[in-house]
Amino acid sequence: MDEYIKIWNYIIMNGGYDNTYKMAWAKAVVELSIAVQDRGQHSVTFTFKQIAEKYLSYYWNQTIYFDLVQGSNLKKIPEIVNSTKALIEQYHLTKRNYLPERFEKVQFERLGLSLAYQDAIGNIVKTLKKDVCYRFLNVGGITYNIYELDRKVGLVTLSADRVRGLAEYSELLLQVINYRWTQMLESFNYSPKIAMKVRAIAEGKIRRNNLSSFHPYLDLAFDNGERICFYCQQPISDEDLSVDHVIPWSYMFSDDLWNLVYSHKTENSSKSNISPLEEVIVRLEQRNKLLKQKLEKSVLKKDKQYDQLNLAIEKDYVRKFWIAAKG
Repeated sequence: MDEYIKIWNYIIMNGGYDNTYKMAWAKAVVELSIAVQDRGQHSVTFTFKQIAEKYLSYYWNQTIYFDLVQGSNLKKIPEIVNSTKALIEQYHLTKRNYLPERFEKVQFERLGLSLAYQDAIGNIVKTLKKDVCYRFLNVGGITYNIYELDRKVGLVTLSADRVRGLAEYSELLLQVINYRWTQMLESFNYSPKIAMKVRAIAEGKIRRNNLSSFHPYLDLAFDNGERICFYCQQPISDEDLSVDHVIPWSYMFSDDLWNLVYSHKTENSSKSNISPLEEVIVRLEQRNKLLKQKLEKSVLKKDKQYDQLNLAIEKDYVRKFWIAAKG
């Protein structure tokens, strides 16, 4: 069995680098093996539909939160990612907002999206049959016999011993898969903190922090105490107040004073993860310089928020991250 796991590890670490399909395939088969209840049978069969559902969950979570590029050809988005993005867009239109939701929590049937969901699964199955299922086995001109395929019906069959082995070594294999997936994403994306994002997705720990702790700092930008929306320059009531990431949170994956402003809730949600115009960036740079001056004269301690703001100004973070976010 050790030799079988070594082959899996070799395929994962030495497979093609054009897109992340093989990593998703490996992860799906390993996770399905973990879920097998009766391992006393002679063999275990997984359907391509089961694997496609896993694919959709992986690409949904990586896309709806971080919009990560999954292939080396920026002009040709991988078909599975296209199908996933189409379903996400229908989800947003149905919900009438662009707030991200983890795949496992979305109730497609309740939202009237059952047909759209099945279409996405069907499209993924077609791609798995056409390309992924057999190409995963081929590395360096050698085909490794680690499972049996029925491409016409869409089935993957493994002996019960091999399923037990994948389940037993799943923690190691999933770590290797995530590591390799991260390497690929780092070569396809300009986005920072790729490793943190992949880990947060895998562990189900993606969450937005409460930003109310930044209020005392952001309030310093207003002399008369009236909070003004950074985008429309109109007053904001307490009920309609939100703190927004100018350079999208989905790109930064962090909460930094130099990137936070007050806005109306509606404007915050409508801008989604769209990169701002340069005029907005110029105003943010000016705001940060003003905020630094106000902090230096305020009674607030010169804590890490002040240090990070000062560093951002010195290193020109706003413009550098903005340029990178635009790709």
